[in-house]
Amino acid sequence: MFGSHQLKAGIDFAHSDYDGRVQLLPVSIIGVSNLAIERIEFGPTARFDIHQNETAWYFADKWTPLQRLNLDLGVRFDRDSLTQSTNVAPRAGFALMLTSDAKTLLKGGVGLFYDRVPLNIASFPLLPDRTVVNLAPTGQSIDSVAYVNTIVGGLRNPLSVGWNVELDRQITSDLTVRAGFQQRNTARDFVITPETEFDRGILSLSNTGRTFYREFQVTGVYKIRRDTLNASYVRSKAFGNLNDFNQFFSNNALAVIEPDERGRLPFDAPDRFLFWGQFDGPLKLTLMPVLDVHTGFPYSVVDQSRDFVGPRNSQRFDSFNSFDLQVTRPISVPFPHKDIRARIGFSVFNLFNHFNPRDVQNDIDSYRFGALFNGVGRTFRGKFVLEF
Repeated sequence: MFGSHQLKAGIDFAHSDYDGRVQLLPVSIIGVSNLAIERIEFGPTARFDIHQNETAWYFADKWTPLQRLNLDLGVRFDRDSLTQSTNVAPRAGFALMLTSDAKTLLKGGVGLFYDRVPLNIASFPLLPDRTVVNLAPTGQSIDSVAYVNTIVGGLRNPLSVGWNVELDRQITSDLTVRAGFQQRNTARDFVITPETEFDRGILSLSNTGRTFYREFQVTGVYKIRRDTLNASYVRSKAFGNLNDFNQFFSNNALAVIEPDERGRLPFDAPDRFLFWGQFDGPLKLTLMPVLDVHTGFPYSVVDQSRDFVGPRNSQRFDSFNSFDLQVTRPISVPFPHKDIRARIGFSVFNLFNHFNPRDVQNDIDSYRFGALFNGVGRTFRGKFVLEF
């Protein structure tokens, strides 16, 4: 066929086992009067033993139809034993040299991608069921709802459609500028939501979640002899369903589960400025400063019953601001018949000790509502890196 081709094909196979037991202890919700207003009780210890086989076949072709144009074409077939399905995922990319001086490059790509189903997802119906009990000020039960863990509609592999385009231009021998846009739309995400009817309920797990992420980025790289200075600005948006499965059943599980909503995702930060560089200093020192400034992450407001007040993730932390610095120096480590090259030094996180809180008192009924906590202050670390 016209032009040159580099063909590649392969197959992957993975087998996974997930077994064990889960015991959940009762949880009490304490109101502003320091009295329990709700109690969540769990069923007996759950035991499970789950297996998964994943097989993938892929074919790829790096095609150069023209001297200035490269195309990467491929297709992947994924077989997942948990969902009993085979998914076809095509993708394509290109790189086009726009000018004869090779200083302007346009590249991009588009593809369909399927995620695996985590084994803890398949264990959900086997996990302890729960009963939510509302309490009177005296501690007596007012009413209760028993929830049964249920997978609704079966399990399907989440899928994403992603695409990006990027333009690179070498302005001078020392300055390169890059501008790019990317977007990723995901469907079939795993979502947890409680559903009640009278005094009975189900805690449903379904593939109904949808999210999207998009960003526009401008980056510049400036070289001064052996020194390099980089700067970038990113404008982005992340939006989707908020009751992600791992939010409630990961290592830091949450006991209180409210109905699912759509809103800003926890990592949504619309504006981000990043400056970093590498500079040669005296005494063979290498200095690597980093300045990271971005919009604060979103959070929700709740009342003493842990019910959401207003739209979820409608509030934001203050802007994050951290100046970090790493300083290293090359050394030789004696070794039989050979010296091993290494670098030794230190790094400082948040050199100017800016307060960047990670937690907030978001209970509107608390007298400390709005207070910010748990900022990471100036932190020093030693560095020792072997070079090969």
